[in-house]
Amino acid sequence: MLVGMKEDGPRELPRVRQNLRLMAASPDEDGEPRWQIFDPLSNKFFFLSRAGFYLFREWRNAKTDDELVMLLVRRGLDVAPNELEFFIRFLELNHLVEIRSSQDFSRLQKESAKRKQHILMWVLHNYLFIKIPLVRPDLWLNRCFSRIKFLFRLRLHWVALLLGILGLVMVLRQWETFTHTLQNFFDLSSIVYYVCALILVKTAHELGHAFVAKRYGCRVSSMGFALLLMTPILYTDTTDAWRLRSRFQRLSIVTAGVRVEIYIACVATFLWGIVPDGGFRSVLFFVATTSWVSSLLINISPFMRFDGYYALSDFLGMENLQPRSFLVGKWFLREKLFGFGFAPPEPLNRKKCLLMVSYAWGTWVYRFFLFIGIAVLVYYFAFKLLGIVLFLVEILWFLVFPIIKEIGVWLTLRKYMTINKASIATLSVVLLMLAALLVPWQNQISAPAVITFERHQTFYPSEPASVVTWQVAVDKKVKQGELLMLLESAEVEQEIRLTQVRLGALQTQWQRASSGASSSSTKLTLQTQISREQSQLQSLLERRERLVFQAPFDGYIGETLSLKKDDYVNEKMPLATLYDVQSGIVKAYISGRSVSRLKIGSEARFIGNDGTKLDTKLVVNNVLPTAITHLNYPGLSSVYDGPIAAQKMQDQIIPDTSIYEVLLSFKDTSSISRQVYGRVDLSVEPTSFLVEGGRYLYGVFIRESGF
Repeated sequence: MLVGMKEDGPRELPRVRQNLRLMAASPDEDGEPRWQIFDPLSNKFFFLSRAGFYLFREWRNAKTDDELVMLLVRRGLDVAPNELEFFIRFLELNHLVEIRSSQDFSRLQKESAKRKQHILMWVLHNYLFIKIPLVRPDLWLNRCFSRIKFLFRLRLHWVALLLGILGLVMVLRQWETFTHTLQNFFDLSSIVYYVCALILVKTAHELGHAFVAKRYGCRVSSMGFALLLMTPILYTDTTDAWRLRSRFQRLSIVTAGVRVEIYIACVATFLWGIVPDGGFRSVLFFVATTSWVSSLLINISPFMRFDGYYALSDFLGMENLQPRSFLVGKWFLREKLFGFGFAPPEPLNRKKCLLMVSYAWGTWVYRFFLFIGIAVLVYYFAFKLLGIVLFLVEILWFLVFPIIKEIGVWLTLRKYMTINKASIATLSVVLLMLAALLVPWQNQISAPAVITFERHQTFYPSEPASVVTWQVAVDKKVKQGELLMLLESAEVEQEIRLTQVRLGALQTQWQRASSGASSSSTKLTLQTQISREQSQLQSLLERRERLVFQAPFDGYIGETLSLKKDDYVNEKMPLATLYDVQSGIVKAYISGRSVSRLKIGSEARFIGNDGTKLDTKLVVNNVLPTAITHLNYPGLSSVYDGPIAAQKMQDQIIPDTSIYEVLLSFKDTSSISRQVYGRVDLSVEPTSFLVEGGRYLYGVFIRESGF
């Protein structure tokens, strides 16, 4: 179809720049022939279809759009009505035309003003990844490559791989030494070696890209370093590789850096097996393991614009894979949500559509968790004010704003929305989600709890002793006054015997002095000594008595040690705990957000950690008015794998957040005879997830706003 006649007559065509180069390109993913324009000023390549190729080739032979159309018609090429307009706009937007008139200059100024950003906005856009070119190494690489190009014919990679296999054999023979090599790493000389090795390895990585590009005759426009989340990394600009028609050659350039690091790791593994222990061996260990693995993990990801992305793009034969997939992914999402019936952004078959949608959605999910992780990292590693600012920037700029922008697009397309299966399904899901968020159906919460006893006693030995009698067992019922355990201290028994001997000797002396003519002063001294020894004996007998444990009340034995006769115990060992089952009580722990919603007097259910339900219901009696300062039940804390996040500080367990203690009583008689950990289901005033989430965010804001 030809371009229709215009009322204002033929329009003069803008002049394309003289320094642009038109060259053949590799076929597209459908096998269609393509061409490309190379702009040496911006170092960019622009791919052209068959129609675009003829438009560009005949451009210089025509002065007006009508003349250009006629030239194309003579060559048997039909031009769609808007195709020429799109092509002119493409040339202008990418600055491929000459600036000849004041109108062109004004247009250029307007575009420049639109692209101009405030320094803060530039930082917000680029602080995750900023490229800083340092050198233009093309001439130097040409001179060096002419001297080292013979190395590509020697197949040295086979030598490196062979050394790697030999090194692996030596590592397996010294596996224990290999796994403990890192222990010798943390000294000053090793750290200096590490930094130097890291610089050399990463430089070799970039030179790998550069020299392989030179092997295929490509230009390396710049080399420098980039800041990835403020961490410096090296980079090499091999954009010129796009002019290569061979997909294999482009893949070879993209993967060259990682391959070089793997070859270096193979050689380092071999050297590790033959060099003596020391800092250098630790560095070889790093190069053989951590260095190339970390590089591979970063570069292999196809979701970020590193080597893995370009390798995947070349492997699939799909240039600009990410932006094209994003357009297709958004189109597919809109069609599934609203069923517009719009044509896809580009011709698609089922396989290609599935591939591009999967890649786009996978990238979005990957970036969602990546940006969340980065936000948490910058929050914790920066000082608090900067951490909060950067956290909000990450969440708002990279997650919230793109979602809001997409919703804005949906609103602009609302005039195309109709009642169909997709829109009905979407509306149903939205209504269900709103109902789940807004309807106050959540009338019950689950809280960690413990069944304990108000009256209980834990028995500790008063001093180191050995077991003489042990008559306790878990869940054993005992009566008041019943003997539970009898301990004996060898030191106390020896002191008792010695004291008794001394006391007997003194009493004999007293009897002799009383029957003889001893002076009163002698008798007084003997009386004083006898009194002192009797007091000492009484004290020792009391110490012996404290090692006899009797039940102070009726109850059940709860926790107890498994001991037998002659076992040794010390004063820090809890021997057993006796519980009075008549004083049973349940204590639950809830967050401050739930205190105001709790229903006093409501019934509750207790479920043990083993899944066993309590045979009687509970009644909520009271909530302590202040948050607890420490947790008295270790089994509920995360320190001992419990559900309450806490830390152990100075022999006390301190909760990480404010929690309140809820007291519950048994509604009927219970058969519980020992302390049990579990959870209780508490009735609360109904609330919605939206309100609960708002309360949580408000609590976080109050907590984090304190400096």
